[in-house]
Amino acid sequence: MIRKSIIFIVVSILFLLGACNPKAKETMEKTKLPETHIPESETETSENKPENPEQTHEEVMEEVKSAIETEIELKLPSDVIIGDGYLTAITTSDESNYEVNFYTTNVPIPVNDPSLHDAHPYMIVSGAKFDSADAAKAKINYQPIIDGAEEIDLGHGVVGYRDAGAGSIFMTWHEGRWSFLIRNLNSESGNEEMIDLSKQIVAKLESQLLPAPQKIGAGTFDMDSDGAVANILMWQESDVVYEVYTADPLILVDTVTDYMKE
Repeated sequence: MIRKSIIFIVVSILFLLGACNPKAKETMEKTKLPETHIPESETETSENKPENPEQTHEEVMEEVKSAIETEIELKLPSDVIIGDGYLTAITTSDESNYEVNFYTTNVPIPVNDPSLHDAHPYMIVSGAKFDSADAAKAKINYQPIIDGAEEIDLGHGVVGYRDAGAGSIFMTWHEGRWSFLIRNLNSESGNEEMIDLSKQIVAKLESQLLPAPQKIGAGTFDMDSDGAVANILMWQESDVVYEVYTADPLILVDTVTDYMKE
């Protein structure tokens, strides 16, 4: 139980801290999209305020790249999968870090517009350089397999390991250098939902490739949390850690596998 409690504490801290092209259309057919978040401040327009011009996703992404000033290798999705609405973003960066908060809105809003600061991000993408590769590796929330955990067949030759503690249930499995951990409430329905999501992620990764980390990578999914920080994929490349967060776990997998390839 001590080891179970440690895993639960690590996962809880993580979640408290965290969080139109043909291919995008194809991906949206594969994955159900979450409802678009519309900040209340954006639902009203002033007659005296001119409308902002609509931008394509490609134009938004180019503007995002231009706004970032950093010395580390920039890794961003080539597109962000959304439903209805407009894509925009806020960027922050320095020589050893960058972060992009993406938003969906019901009216066009420029990148880095101050009105976005009180809105909830739809997706977060970041990169951070550490003092050493070992320090970067320590940042990765890599999950070991728990001794005595129950084996669950997740399909495609992948075995998951189910464990429970402190009112939660967990599913852990490894694929290559990646570990995956899903948390849900400990109930019959919560268990079924957790197993179903685990199988969906495993099935996606049969044909969709995650980045190959130089050391380790980790996917952590909290089915009992809301917002972008509920789900994260993070991986290490030398002394740099890259992280992607979004509220829908399957859109997260699609984004990192389909839109962040080298």
